[in-house]
Amino acid sequence: MIIEQKILSVLVNYGDEQLNYLEQVITELKSFVKYRVTIIVQSNIPLTIQGIDQLNIIKLDDYQFLPLSCRKVIWDNRKNFDIFIYGENDHLIVEKHIDRHLEYTKILPANRISGLIQYEENETGKYYPGYHCDFDWIYDSIEIYGGKKFAHFSNLHQATFILTKQQLLRVGKKFNFLQLVNDTSLKRRILNKCSSIFRAKINRMDKYSVKCKVNTDVYEYGGIKKMICISEFEDNIIHHLPNIYIDGLKGRNIFRSEEEKMDKALKRLLGGN
Repeated sequence: MIIEQKILSVLVNYGDEQLNYLEQVITELKSFVKYRVTIIVQSNIPLTIQGIDQLNIIKLDDYQFLPLSCRKVIWDNRKNFDIFIYGENDHLIVEKHIDRHLEYTKILPANRISGLIQYEENETGKYYPGYHCDFDWIYDSIEIYGGKKFAHFSNLHQATFILTKQQLLRVGKKFNFLQLVNDTSLKRRILNKCSSIFRAKINRMDKYSVKCKVNTDVYEYGGIKKMICISEFEDNIIHHLPNIYIDGLKGRNIFRSEEEKMDKALKRLLGGN
């Protein structure tokens, strides 16, 4: 008899602008066949979307901290589930993301964790909004486990995270999972001790917003280096459903990184010319 692994998926929702995406995300999660998925949504408004197992209406003075409330739900349930998902309401986590995460967890060292790369898509192809400014692949970070190639991407943000129970407990020993890591305080302490050669890198420690830090803290301060499986790259990308960064819609900055740029980078990482 096969015992289904239990997943807790905690999603954040603010307002009614993206309820169509939230509904799509929930429908996808509830379609998983190998896992038993419980969905909790942290929202500032009531919702009537089918598939939500528990809805918590959260009232805050500053709703930038609404995503952080998801981490408390996960931590409070750390003994009750096998796998934990945090997600924003517009990122489509599919079953193969869980399959691959568990597969990679078996072959990666304990201080490594598999991650995802965000993408958007239109009629001209895929775009990778996280691949902007000076964010890039770390080309000397390639590691091979189980015959699969992994590499580190400098932008840790993916608007989600997937953690096994063991990974969650490991991260929880590195920092207070209920709070955001205080980058400013930490940066000040490190700057007082480090040599000038490291100062430029340290000064970029506040590059993530409050909302982003809900997931990036896990990868930056959790004692686990985020690695992307580049030899199975298509299995490790996650769709940002609104596709708004392709053309700078709704006041967003245009974050464009065309398929050609990513393809060239992957070819270089995989040993091509």
